[in-house]
Formats: sequence, C-alpha cells, structure tokens
Amino acid sequence: MLEAKFYETYYFCNVIRNVLHDQYSYIRNLNDFYGDEAIFYLIAPFKKYSTFHQFIEFIVENIYVEKINDIDLEHRKNLLADFKNIPEAILDMTPTTLPIEQAFKFHGLEFYSFESFLKGRMKPFVFCDEDDIIDYMAELRGGEEYEKLIDLTVKEVFHVLFQNRALMLLFNDMIASALENESNGGAPEEKQELFSMAGKLKRKSIPKWVQRAVFFREQGRCVLCDKDLSGMLNIENKENYDHIVPLAKYGINDVSNIQLLCKECNQIEKKDGQAVTSSSYQSWYIYD
Repeated sequence: MLEAKFYETYYFCNVIRNVLHDQYSYIRNLNDFYGDEAIFYLIAPFKKYSTFHQFIEFIVENIYVEKINDIDLEHRKNLLADFKNIPEAILDMTPTTLPIEQAFKFHGLEFYSFESFLKGRMKPFVFCDEDDIIDYMAELRGGEEYEKLIDLTVKEVFHVLFQNRALMLLFNDMIASALENESNGGAPEEKQELFSMAGKLKRKSIPKWVQRAVFFREQGRCVLCDKDLSGMLNIENKENYDHIVPLAKYGINDVSNIQLLCKECNQIEKKDGQAVTSSSYQSWYIYD
C-alpha cells in the first residue's frame, strides 16, 4: 500500500508532462538522462523501479537543484533585518528555511536543517552565501533521509502519471528514439545480451506483477475497443499484454510500455507495428 501525501506531487507531474510534450526545449537536460550510452543502463527488463521511475527521479532532482539556484539570499536576509523585532512574522515567513526542508517536514522525515549546518560552520544566516547552500545540498544528498524523500516523491508521481497512457506513449517514444540513436554505435559489451541480432531488445516474458498492474489500470478492458477482458462477461475474450511502442521500433521491456488489448485489436489495429494507444478511460460514474 502506498501512503501518498501529495506534497508538490502535481507540480512535478506537470513539469514532467511539459518536458515530454516539448522535448526539443529540454534536449540538453534530457541528454544527461539518456545520452552518451546512459540509455543502455536504463533498460534492464521489467524492473519494479522502472525506467519511468528513473526518469521521474531525474526530473525531481533537477527541480530541487533549480530551486536552490533560484533562492534570493539577499531578499531573505533583508526580511530578517526588516522583521527582526517581529518574531511572529519571521516564524511565518521562514526566510532561513530552504525549499527542500519544507518537503522533509511535510513527509515527517528527520533532516539536518540549513541553520544547523551553518552553526556547524560558525556562520549566522546573514553571512551565508551560495556556496554554503551548495555544500549543504551535497551533504543532504549523501544521506539516507534524502533518499527516502526522493523515493516517496517518485512513487507518488508514478502513481499519478502511470494512469496516463498517452503520456506513457510519449515517454516510451522518447526512450525508443534515444535507444535507436545510441544503438548505431553498438551496445556496451556487458549489455549486448539484452539485444537480438537485429539490434533491438529481446522479447521478455511479461511478469505477473506487470500484468496485474496494467489489468487494474485498464479496469480489465481493451484500451482500443473497450471490450471486457475480465472473464466475467465472456470467457472467450482473451487479454493480450502489448508493448505500446513495439520492440521492433526500439521499444523497451518496461511496465510503462505495456497496455491491455483484446486479441483482435492486438492482431488487427497494431498489425503495422506502430505505437498505438488511446486516451479513453472508464468514468467513475455516468454524467447526466
């Protein structure tokens, strides 16, 4: 069971959506994720901490770095000076608290505060600088509590976005393009066993946990024709677990790249091997 507190979760979801819908604008950052052969170390088949989880982690960590870079220390120091005689206002504005500290507090995680870090350096907040923040973040990132924060955040974001098949197609199409580009130079020796002679990933059996996750997401229905595949209405309707971006198109063996189709749609609608999904979902109830 996932206990989700949804602290900034939808903000992270929106950033990820924007990045995937406008990849060209973020191409340099994205290259840090999948370029220079990094893609080959993201595609181990059917990991529970999936390739999409790793992408979410990459985005979340980059956002935390950007937030640190955007901190206006002079403004915060001025607030301390302006309201030094009104401690209630200082407590409300928390000018000495960094954004990531708020996340730790919300999730109830223990952490080493920036003020404590500065005390260890015998330096009051009014004399701190950007280097202090960078050093503090470096120290945080080496700790167990930071790993817990990232893990909680990533799983919450995945929980929300995994339901969006159109976004899963966008993500997997991006990964497929990166894999195709990087494959031109051949895979590293230790990763060659993952590939067929044609240079595409080998087909792997889809684990039961993947099938179960996808079945529940699709509510037991074919995503293209809405046919019931639960066996409750018709035992002859057979479920087919299908790669959204086919392996033949450099798709990957990842839970984010699997959808539920009926036999007919899998054989007919996808016969040309193109990436196909739908944006149709079962409503929670019927609207008048």
